[in-house]
Amino acid sequence: MVEPEARTTAQQVKLRVPGARQVEVDLAPDREGRYRLPRGMRVTSAAQAKYHVRKIGRRGRASVDFKVEGTAPYSTPAVAGRLIDLLGNNTVAELLGVAKDRPGRWVRGQGVEAANRAALADLESLVGQLLAAFTPEQAALWLTGDNAHLGARPIDVFRLQGSAPVVAAIAAREQGAFS
Repeated sequence: MVEPEARTTAQQVKLRVPGARQVEVDLAPDREGRYRLPRGMRVTSAAQAKYHVRKIGRRGRASVDFKVEGTAPYSTPAVAGRLIDLLGNNTVAELLGVAKDRPGRWVRGQGVEAANRAALADLESLVGQLLAAFTPEQAALWLTGDNAHLGARPIDVFRLQGSAPVVAAIAAREQGAFS
């Protein structure tokens, strides 16, 4: 609700709605002299407005609008670039089982299939888990050393089964198992 400035006539104001659109709305005072938003519009706190989260409707669906500004880029070239910066081009290619020129092409946005996009996301997730648990030097040694939890080298398990078993082994190590 908006308190009036001792006016009783309708006012036309511009409101910003999700999607960064501006809508002109006529606000008229109610019987008590307060201005109310039109039906279907509501004022949100700064925290709610930051994420644009809408309440669950009658059908039980929740809707979330992601804001692009201020978030890390998740495009395939950005992910490939981050992995190459961290691991090196040849290591990324070896881990994903592709030709050594592929990661460089992906950074330029060329020839990325859906399977490679998924593999890049999987590798980025694994690298994030590794760097949260280990220093970069420890992570490199842990990946290439034998692991009792996995029964093989983590790098080989990643190549064959993806990041899920390796992330589980990282969690087991953090909890003190197989140290």
